[in-house]
This record gives sequence, C-alpha cells and structure tokens, in this order.
Amino acid sequence: MRKTLTPARFILLGYIILILIGAAFLSLPIASTSGRCSVIDSVFTATSSICVTGLIVKDIPNDFTKFGKAIILTWIQMGGLGYMMIASLLFLTIGGRLSIRQASITEEAMGHPLGRVGRFILMVVKFTIGFELLGTIILTLHFATLGFPLGNALFKGLFHSVSAFCNAGFTLFSNNLVGFAKDPLVIFTISGLFIIGGLGFIVLGEIYQRLKRETNALTLHTKLVLLTTLSLLILGTLAILGIEWDGVLRPMNLKYKLCDAFFQSATPRTAGFNVVPVDEYKLSTLFFTILLMFIGASPGGTGGGIKTTTFTLLLMSIVAYFRGRKSIAAFGRRVNESTVDKAFRVALIGLLVLILGLIVLTLVEGEKNFIGLMFEDFSAFGTVGLSVGSTINSACSLSYDFSWIGKLVIILTMLAGRVGSLTIGAAIISRGARETFRLPVDIVLTG
Repeated sequence: MRKTLTPARFILLGYIILILIGAAFLSLPIASTSGRCSVIDSVFTATSSICVTGLIVKDIPNDFTKFGKAIILTWIQMGGLGYMMIASLLFLTIGGRLSIRQASITEEAMGHPLGRVGRFILMVVKFTIGFELLGTIILTLHFATLGFPLGNALFKGLFHSVSAFCNAGFTLFSNNLVGFAKDPLVIFTISGLFIIGGLGFIVLGEIYQRLKRETNALTLHTKLVLLTTLSLLILGTLAILGIEWDGVLRPMNLKYKLCDAFFQSATPRTAGFNVVPVDEYKLSTLFFTILLMFIGASPGGTGGGIKTTTFTLLLMSIVAYFRGRKSIAAFGRRVNESTVDKAFRVALIGLLVLILGLIVLTLVEGEKNFIGLMFEDFSAFGTVGLSVGSTINSACSLSYDFSWIGKLVIILTMLAGRVGSLTIGAAIISRGARETFRLPVDIVLTG
C-alpha cells in the first residue's frame, strides 16, 4: 500500500478526506441557521474553503451559525497553509522528526525542494501568525470604530484577516466588500494581506533572510516572482482604470478610482474579494480578469492558477524562440530547460482542465450566459472566488444557480486548481516502466 500511495496520491487523498469531514460538519443542524444544508452545498462550501477559493452557494453571514463560520474559517486556514504543512508542524511540536517520506510529501505539496523542511515549516507558521495577527488588529480596531460591537468586530477582523492572507475571498458581508469601496484602510489592509500571501512562503523566506543579511542576493525565482507581481499589479490597475473609468468606477472621484482599480487588479490573483460589483464589468474587463485569474499567484503560497513564474517563463520562452535562442535567461542566470518544459505542461494541462469543465457546464447549464460560465470556471481553477453572481440570490456566486452536476464540475475544478493539475495527473496515472531503450526518431509536422 505504501508503495502505491505516492506523494501525489497522498496529497489528493488528504484534500478529499478534509472536504468530506468539512462537509459533514457543515451538514450538522448547528452549522446552519436553517438547521439544514444539502449534501452538495455542504461539499461545495467545504471544497471552496479548503481550496481557498471563495465561490459560495450559501450566504455565509446569514446562512451559517457561528459554529458553521468557525468551521469555514478553520478549513480556510488549513487550506491556506496546506494540510501537510500543518500535519508536519504538529509532528514537530510533539518532539518528532520528519521521515524522508514525510519531508518528500511536504515538498511535493509546496512544489519546491525545501532543504531543511522543519525549519521552513516553522518559518511559514511564524509568517502566517504574524501577518494574520497584524491584519486582525488593524481590521478589528477599524470595524470597532465603524460601530460594530467589540466581540463582533474581533471575529470579523480575524475572519477577514485569515481569509485575506490565505487568498480565500470569503467575507462576512453579503455584498462582499462593496460597502468598503471608499474605505482605503480596508482596501489596502486586505489587499496587502492577500498580495503577501500570494507571493509564496519561499519568496517571503528569502526576503526575510535578505533583510537579516543572512544571504547576499535573491534567487532568480524570487526576482521573477517580484518582477511579475509588480508588473501585473501596475498593468492591471491601469487596464481596469482605463476600461472602467466611465463604467463601474464612474461614480467615484480619482482617489477612489485608483484605490478600487488597484484592488480589482490584485484580487483576481487569487483573492476573490471585490469592492465593486463584478456583474457590472464591461465585457473587456471580464476577459482581462479571466486572464489574471488563469495566471494566479506565485508557487509555494496560498493562491492558485498556473502561477506567476509559469506565465513569465512562457513569455520568455516565446521571445527567445523568435530571437533564435535555445535557452532563456534573466538577471544573469539561465533557466533549466526542464523547468521551461514543466511550465508549458502546467499551462497546457490547466487549459485542458478548464476546457473540459466548460464543455460540461455548457451542456448542463447551457441556458446561462456563456461569459458567466467561463468566468466561473476560470475562477474555480484559479481558486479566486470572483463571480458575476447568481441571478436568483445576489449574495451568492453564479454556482448557486447550477444543478448538482454543474456544482460538481466547479468542485472538481477547484480541487484541481488547489492541488495542481500535474499533481492530480500524477495521482491518477500510474508511472510506466523506466525506458530501457529509445525508438527511432521520425518527422511529425507541426504549426
């Protein structure tokens, strides 16, 4: 059994078990205000929580009790850190040492060789607690000044801080954060948390070591992540500001237009919060947001998507091809060809997953707007949580309107986006025997 339970299968199985446990909790009468939550809606909410997506088929603040909200918050935290990270931390806390197998599974979950895994895990926990605590304090004090009772303000501050740092997009307001469109403190606190969480713990660790002068230079990975993140934030802000200047941003002055355009450019990668109604976006803004959702956050972080570095390597590879170069390089370093090949596989498999999901959605939900279906599909894969919204229940995502088959498609897409297409493929498809010889080469025409 141990031989067949590869790290990829172990990770996938772990997420499935947690989804089922979360769904069981949310199905309890004490979890919902109505006393009941259907099986498919419980599974959907548990999946969206553990996959830190934020797509909802229930009005979180009104349909769930404090117990239900606590379960959702717990699953968000586990999903943001990664359950293997938490399991390894508990093992280290009780005085154990990680076996080679435990370390390899943790590295597989992070998508990166970590070296001293135990030290890395402790660093991740310190960063998480530190940023989430800071966010909780800022938001709690602010909510208290807005008139919320201290206990309520504290829970809201904690919930939104954890949800933001984990890039989950869940809120305790039925209209998401639209009510805070003219509140720069909430806008920049929430966006700051999910941008930092989306950078990835590997990048945060390197920046921390650089500030402590434990290392002299940042790695190529960290430089590419920072450069791509900054470029996408600037490009996204300018694009949304320009497209929606006389659209959804029209009622606001320049100050709030800039704030909201920045927030809406950052949230598709992969936070899911929104301070303006997404259903009022122009068609071009919806397509641009879909692209940002597909790119997602950075490797080893709390977000989804194909990742910023994958996107950058694809662009660099295309440029290198037209320049007649066989390899790509940046900041005085050459990128390994196998890494570039992996980037293309990640993007291609991701697109295949999205296309397959969209085909099924159009078959079972064909009467609905195609752009809405496409937006929901990409949002699920990128573990974003943005949606054009339900036409029946304005507090929920478009998935609220779906049949159980449509909801199941979104559930599977969220799982694929969080676990990773390559990991799911490796879990499902068994490795073949090692090649002992190679067949003769023949010509196949392409392009």
